[in-house]
Order: sequence, then structure tokens, then C-alpha cells
Amino acid sequence: MPPSTAAPYELEIVRVLRNTFGLESFRTNQREAITGTLQGKDVFVLMPTGGGKSLCYQLPAVCETGKTRGVTFVVSPLLALMHDQVGALEKKGVDVLLWNSERTQDDVKIIMQRLSMRGGGLPKVVYITPEKIKESALLRSKLKELYDGKQIARFVIDEAHCISSWGRDFRDAYQELHVLREEYPDVPIMALTATANRTVADDIRLRLRMRPTCISLTQSFNRPNLFYTILPKQTGKKGKGLEAMASFIKERHPRHSGVIYCFSRNDCEKVAMTLRNEHGLGAKHFHAGMDAAEKAATQAEWQSGRVAIIVATIAFGMGIDKADVRFVIHHSAPKSMDGYYQETGRAGRDGKPADCVLYYDYGDCKKLIQLIRSDRSRDRPSPANMKRQEDGVREVIEFCHNNTECRRSYVLRYFGETFSPADCKRSCDTCVNAQQNQLTTTDATKQAKTIIQLVETLSDGLETNVSEKQAMNCYTGANLKELRDKGLDRHPLFGAGKGQPKELVSRLFADLIVGNALELVSKENSAGWHTTYVTTGSKVQSFRSAKKIMVSYRPSGMAFTTTGRANSGSQ
Repeated sequence: MPPSTAAPYELEIVRVLRNTFGLESFRTNQREAITGTLQGKDVFVLMPTGGGKSLCYQLPAVCETGKTRGVTFVVSPLLALMHDQVGALEKKGVDVLLWNSERTQDDVKIIMQRLSMRGGGLPKVVYITPEKIKESALLRSKLKELYDGKQIARFVIDEAHCISSWGRDFRDAYQELHVLREEYPDVPIMALTATANRTVADDIRLRLRMRPTCISLTQSFNRPNLFYTILPKQTGKKGKGLEAMASFIKERHPRHSGVIYCFSRNDCEKVAMTLRNEHGLGAKHFHAGMDAAEKAATQAEWQSGRVAIIVATIAFGMGIDKADVRFVIHHSAPKSMDGYYQETGRAGRDGKPADCVLYYDYGDCKKLIQLIRSDRSRDRPSPANMKRQEDGVREVIEFCHNNTECRRSYVLRYFGETFSPADCKRSCDTCVNAQQNQLTTTDATKQAKTIIQLVETLSDGLETNVSEKQAMNCYTGANLKELRDKGLDRHPLFGAGKGQPKELVSRLFADLIVGNALELVSKENSAGWHTTYVTTGSKVQSFRSAKKIMVSYRPSGMAFTTTGRANSGSQ
């Protein structure tokens, strides 16, 4: 910022940046957010994962020259995130407190004494949970006391997308945060998130009652150093399905730091154990079922580099500042595109190349949908929000099945950003394939309706179930023993798609599944294993009556690629 336009706080901002936080320069929009909140304005920050959101409120909390005085209260949704940020501030010599459900009565007494205005020894930052604001009369009374004494500098709402009913990570206690503006109207609010499209951003500002003069700071969501790849998930007994993943890590990222995200705690433990015992990789699991000491030790080992790979549930990594993560792998599908962006965004924060690999299996997505539908928790989402969560999973299904569109373009469009695939520079699997095979678009109305008719008669007319692959082979007339054993070679539509490009057939089945004309269902087979079968879906009638169904595919191309970019030393 030129000296002629510098804010009155500029000298202190730069001094604190260097002396307290050990940094020499700001990232995009950090300076503007810091200056805005020091001016006493509401500030909304939409910043990609790894963009440096925490500095936007931690630095002004240390400053003395702003229009407001006193404590910066930071509302944060995760205990692990709070502990990590509090620990980092303490190492920098910042006076910070943590008030959450883990605090004992003795802890709370000390906190109350520290928040007393007598003696002028107020802390700079206090981290609290949204539940604490909602449920603690003691906290609310202390906030009122500080407010009356003009000793609240600002309220900070981190992970602000949790407040929006349009978001996928809606959290009930966040709904109550409008009381901050209602009960403490003169205190500026800063809201920050990495995952909000335009609708969610508008909803956040509305629900927090942010002022019309609110400074809104947004930037491109593009992370050009990340290489996006979707691969078919291999399954098998006794961990055999992890061979491809282990090979990928050994070949492309030996001794590199990485994160593997799993669906459940049990999956985390099994995957980490298999990678260690059968593939010789330094992996440890991390999830909420571990005791606090074990979690802290495991995280410390990973952050220091003594452990290369953390196998975790999706809560791990929020706010954790580790710049040299060279790969993020999804062992199972994420819950939403918001989640996918945030989780992959934990890779490559140092700006160097990193790989983001999602191992996709439709069954994982079905499992997520079933979990949403069967939610019987006390804070069960409303039917409307459950539908939004389910829609979020279906967006992931569409993203994974779409092997024709630039991955980066798809992700950025979700956040309302226009991006030309020409600028991807072959940094996703579909753009790599596009260099090898040109895209073809064709009218596939007849073929699509024939496939629907085939699947409908197969699922209705046979005592045994048929997998997607078997239905596909029946359609193309494959000479296979398993088809003959099931009698599929005698079906009237056997071979109806004979001679059609395999890429077209694969794309047709994928599009029909994404459009819910076909559905994959999981059932237990005679051997006691769950197998995925194909049947017609709830939207089948709209496809039957469609006048034209267009399909894009790459002739003689690969549906998936193992090509990566981020091995050591490559660009």
C-alpha cells in the first residue's frame, strides 16, 4: 500500500506482522481485512483453504491502534482446531485463552478472573465454541460486562459457512450467533470461510446481521499447484484394495508428507495398519475416538515429519498449518464439493506441486446418502437440509463420473467462478486425457432408452441381481461365461449395443446414474459380502420421455488416468 493511502494503523500492522508472526508480506486480501476490522467495520472474508484466514483476525487482535479496544472473541467449531491455533499463538507470545466444554470449574474461575476489567490485564484473544455462546449464561453475562465497558474489540466467526442452512456443514448452534449483533450492536463482526458459493455467502451476511457497509473480500478459488485425479476404487479382502494407493505413494511421494481421508474411524485404523504392515509406509490413524494425549502425540509426529502419512476422518486438518503436504488422498468419497475443496486444499500450501487423488466407488456415496436418511441424532437436520446434504453427495457423484470436463473448471464453477480449461495447463486427469483424445458429442437418445429398458427388464425379470458391469456387457453382447451362467445371453436386448465404442457405453451408463435414471444399490450376496447392483432410479420416467439425450465422450480414451504431476522435482 503506498504511503499516501496508508491507513493510520499501517506502521503497527507491518511491525506486528514481522515481530509477532515472523512474516514479511501479506497474502491476497489479508491487509484489507486487517485494516477494515481495525477501522471498526464488519468484514466478510471468503478465502481459499491455505489462503491465511487466521492472520486476518489474529494480527489485529494484537494491535493497539484500532478504533476498538479489548478482547477479540473467536467462535470456532472444532476443539482440535481451537487447540492448534491457541498453541500456535502461545508460541508467538500472544495472550490467549480457550473456553470450551473441556474446561474444568477451576479453569473457568481463572478465565473469569482474566476477563475481569480490573487491573487492565485482559487477554488479547479468547476462543469459544458456538455452543458456549448458546448455552452459557456465565459467558453471556461476562460479555455484557465487557461490552458495557467497551472492552470487546470484535467477534470473529470462523468456518462461517456452518451458519448457513444452504451449506453442507450446517451446525445448529451457529444459528444463534445473530445474538452477537442484537445484544452487542456496536461490536464489529468478522466472518471467514473457505467454502461458500454466492448463495451461502449472502446467507452468512444476512444471518449474522452484518452491516450494509460490510467489507466483503473474495478472491479466486483456483489452486494452480494442485493436480486433481479421480481413480476407480479397488476393493478386496484383507486390504488388497489398497495396493494401487500404496504404489502411487511409493512411486510419486516416497517420504513425502500426506493425508488420507476415510469414511469412518474403523476405516482409518484399517487403512493405516495395512499401509504400515503390508506396504512398509509410515502411516498412523487419527480420529475422534482416540484419547486427547494420543491424538496430540500423533499430530505432533506428523507435523514434525516423524510420521509421513496421517489417515484420518474429515475433521482432521481444519486450521492446521502444515505447508509441505504433497498429497491428499480420499480413500472414500467426500460429503460435498465444499468438503472436497476444503480437504484437497490442505495440500500444497507452500505453493509447490501437490497431488489430490480421489478413489471413487459409487457404493461409498450410497453409504453417505443412507447415513443422511437414517440420521436419528438429537440435532437431526430438517427435511429440507437433509435434502441439501443428499444433493451435496449427488454433486460429488456427478463430479466423479464426469470424465470429459476439466476438474478445475468444474470445482471453480461450483463456487461461482468462471475458469477456462485452457488455463488448467494439464493439471487434472481429464485435461491430460483431452490432449490424447478429442471430445465427441453425439445424440444418444436411442441408446440411452435401450439401456434403460434393458436394466428395467433385467432387474424385474431375474431372480439374481445384475451389476452395472454385467448390464454393460449384456448390452454390448460380450461373450462371457458369467453372462451365460445367468442366462443374460438369451435376453432379447443382448448385444443391442454391439459395436458401439466402449467409451460411449461407459459414458452413457455414468450419465444415466448421475441423472438418477439408473441407480446402484448395495445388497448382500450369497457369500455374505455386499455387492452393488444396478436398477432403475427415481428419475427414469423423465429420461424415457426425453426427446433428445446428448452425450459427450472421448473415443478410444481412458476413463481414468494414473498420470500425476507432483512427484519430487517436477512441475
